[in-house]
Amino acid sequence: MCFVVQCAELPRLFECDIQYDSNEKVTIAYCNNSGLTSIPQNIPRNINVLDLSFNEICEVETNSFLNYTDLQVLNLTNNKLNSLSRKAFQGLSKLSVLNMSHNMLDLSQDYSAELFLSIQNLTTLDISYNMKHSYKDTRFDYPDHAISVLRELSFLAIDMMPLSQFGSGFSRLYNLKELHFQSCYLKRLENKTFQRFPSSLEVLTLRNCLLYFVTTEVDALLPFPNLQVIDFSGTFMHLMPALQLLNPYRYANMTAINFGRVSYPMRDSSELPFSLTITSDIIKHMKTICVENLDLSENGIVDYEPGSLFSFDRPECLRHLSFKGNRFVLYNLEKRDEINFFFKKAMRLKYLDYSFNAVNYNMKKSVTSNMSLLSADASYVFLPTSLEKLDISYTVLNTVPAVWLIVPKNNNLKFLDISYSNTTLFMSIPNIQLTTFISAGTRYDFAWHELKKFQNSSLKSIVLKNAHINNGIRKYGDRFFKDLASLVSLDISQNDIWYFTDELLKPMTNLTYLYLSQNLLPSVPIQLIGHSYINTLDVRNNLLTRVSSTITNWADRMQEIHGMTLNLDGNAFECNCDTIDFIRWIQTTKVNLDSRSYICKLSNGTVIDTLIAYNSLYDLFADCKSTMWLTFASSLLSTFVTVALLLVVYSKRWKILFSIYGIIRRTVERKVRKSYQYDVYVSYEGEVVVWIKDVLIPKLEDEWGLTMCIKDRDFLSGTSLADIEAASIEKSRCIIFVITPEFKSSHDCLFELDRAKYEKITNNLERIIVITKDITITDIPIEFSFIWNYAYLIQWPKDPDTLDDTWRKLSMFLTDGSVSYQ
Repeated sequence: MCFVVQCAELPRLFECDIQYDSNEKVTIAYCNNSGLTSIPQNIPRNINVLDLSFNEICEVETNSFLNYTDLQVLNLTNNKLNSLSRKAFQGLSKLSVLNMSHNMLDLSQDYSAELFLSIQNLTTLDISYNMKHSYKDTRFDYPDHAISVLRELSFLAIDMMPLSQFGSGFSRLYNLKELHFQSCYLKRLENKTFQRFPSSLEVLTLRNCLLYFVTTEVDALLPFPNLQVIDFSGTFMHLMPALQLLNPYRYANMTAINFGRVSYPMRDSSELPFSLTITSDIIKHMKTICVENLDLSENGIVDYEPGSLFSFDRPECLRHLSFKGNRFVLYNLEKRDEINFFFKKAMRLKYLDYSFNAVNYNMKKSVTSNMSLLSADASYVFLPTSLEKLDISYTVLNTVPAVWLIVPKNNNLKFLDISYSNTTLFMSIPNIQLTTFISAGTRYDFAWHELKKFQNSSLKSIVLKNAHINNGIRKYGDRFFKDLASLVSLDISQNDIWYFTDELLKPMTNLTYLYLSQNLLPSVPIQLIGHSYINTLDVRNNLLTRVSSTITNWADRMQEIHGMTLNLDGNAFECNCDTIDFIRWIQTTKVNLDSRSYICKLSNGTVIDTLIAYNSLYDLFADCKSTMWLTFASSLLSTFVTVALLLVVYSKRWKILFSIYGIIRRTVERKVRKSYQYDVYVSYEGEVVVWIKDVLIPKLEDEWGLTMCIKDRDFLSGTSLADIEAASIEKSRCIIFVITPEFKSSHDCLFELDRAKYEKITNNLERIIVITKDITITDIPIEFSFIWNYAYLIQWPKDPDTLDDTWRKLSMFLTDGSVSYQ
């Protein structure tokens, strides 16, 4: 709870952002999120809009706004208001919009009769999300004495209490058009609940009343004969009584009816079953209404009788129809003619949502699977030509036989989402004109087959997340996206992509939005510098250790041209001598980054962030100067040597230069050409030795041609175990830790862990790979926390269906793709 004395103890200096909107011709004071504890008095008096949201204001005192007589819009949402003076809004005669939602104002105490007298021209009042308790045992009287003076009010948002009593003052709100209850504790919706409200109401929202099961009386909405929008989504009342509430609107014209998620599994009885079959009696009122937008999603519908769900008197009125999250077959042979007739009449239907439906049974009177598609007994339906958006994502529909959705040749379909579907529902689209195609969760071969259909199309956006695109790139190379020249947005996140072919994205000359998060990219693809329209690039959660200067320069150029957003969070950035320029760039670039402080690791393994590194450049990287000079000299001298040889320059000065270059070059070559005795050193403990002998060794040595160091097999007797372990790790290119429950008590493995960490820091070891087997990630020994920034984790699966993907990841880590794993 917030007290006035607390507010007084928190003074704060601030500056509001004052802006003039030339389109609306208003002056706006943005004082939001400024730590304010009281209404500011030192901003310009001519402001028209005052935003005080997300502050610490506890009360509004008398005459707090007396200086701002031109104020038209006041936003006090998300403060700690618990007290309003009787004359809090004195002087605001021009105020038309007041938002005090998400505070702590008690409807029963904090609204005096005089409170709104000075703002009687108010048209919009939002005081919702204030009541933190529900007064569940008594009838609650609303402050009609305060609200009744607002004769111009057209929009009211307020909390709904369990047993609500609206006084006669609400009947004086003659201009009220919208009534919203989005913070709701309702227990009973009675015939008399709304009887004091004016008949002018057109929009009624009663959302998310989940605390109690709401019992309803059939004439509860009778006071509102002119309703255009009914939104009861998320209110726990069951679909059957909800549909009975539509009795007053038989044969009426309405804009929207939203009864999504009004049924819940916890309320399941013979009278109100959650697994509901729609009958003609249940739908008798709704079928007569000419409604444009109808939402019956997530209501446990498992079937419908003929002459019910698709028997609208005027289907031509429908524009948006949602059956999302139910469990029924859209159509079958028995209902084929009825639904075809419905779609033929629904000539204005633009959006159909049949996503998240799960059905798995043999359909009655089903035909054989080899029957002709258009035969008399086939299971098919023609979608309306007007349809623009179709969503059948997350649909599990394994019926016998398969059913078909046929899109007419002269169609308007622009949006299609078939993500994560496992279905025998097929589509026929003879003339594809899609602008958005979403096929996440399907294999790349399906995507490849579908993408070939989009030649010379107007396709603008593709989402192919979790579609094994990495395999498609390896198989088809630059040809994978060759027919997508019109593409503007591409999302290929979650695909284990670790490299781009040289011209993979070249066909997409208009590419603007590119999403590559949750892949295995070790660097931002250099090919992007050939794209001049990209303004959003998402490479979060990859394997980046830095961003090259080529890419940062390109990003800066994009920022200058049209603005640039770059998301980099969740990568394994390094803070060392080689990344100083990148660390500086993060803090100085004008590119819109998702952070200015990314986690990174120092050369000694310490984890810090890039902001700390930037602020401590001299202290952390003082010894980098010589290294930086040698790196610069090596690059520069390489150029000089080429020029010198071409011009046959033999001066003494150049010979000295050549000598310096030779020293640098030999040092670099020695490092690059370091020879390893083993490709892989394996550290393990316990019974996993059987798995290593029978599974891991045959795969890595026999199939992939790698050399392995296994202590039980390759260590000679008579030599110090610690010495030979240290020497073997030093001579290995990679090390694999196989962590099992026995590993936690092993001292040998912890020694190997320390040695591996040392070899990695000194750049002798290329990769550390951690395989967890029969152990949860949370049980991994704490000592491994010191190597997470440069270790690759593989959790060995128990499901054999995912084993191929795991082997593929391991081969990539060990071979950089030189082993083609099928």
